[in-house]
Amino acid sequence: MIMENAYDELLQNAAKTIVENNLEDICTDDVEIIPCNASVLIMPYEKNPYRQMITTASGIIVGAESSKTYKSNETGEIEQNVDVIHCGKVIAHGPDCKNVEDGDDVFYTTYSMTPVPFRKKGYVMVGENLLICRIVKKK
Repeated sequence: MIMENAYDELLQNAAKTIVENNLEDICTDDVEIIPCNASVLIMPYEKNPYRQMITTASGIIVGAESSKTYKSNETGEIEQNVDVIHCGKVIAHGPDCKNVEDGDDVFYTTYSMTPVPFRKKGYVMVGENLLICRIVKKK
């Protein structure tokens, strides 16, 4: 029993030391995030703002977001839908980017994105060459 208490105390002290050594807060207002090379920093939209929804004469809504779950024809189980294409706003772009500007809306695939853990903002990084397209106003 004494050994277990000593071991537990040792673990608690180790955990406390790790937490104390990693509490430095560098998330102050004097830092910013700047993508390198041809990388694009994107803030994903919750829902695609460019989805067009049309109600037909018979009342069918065309273009509505699909269900988050579906019944698999192969297994018969309820499965989760995977959204492959996302839309987001360009927050910043690297110096080598030639086709996007800050503020552009872009489409990208989930396979090409890398989550960026910066201030819990939900940013993702995508290489400019992996973007599907950007949305621009007609001239």
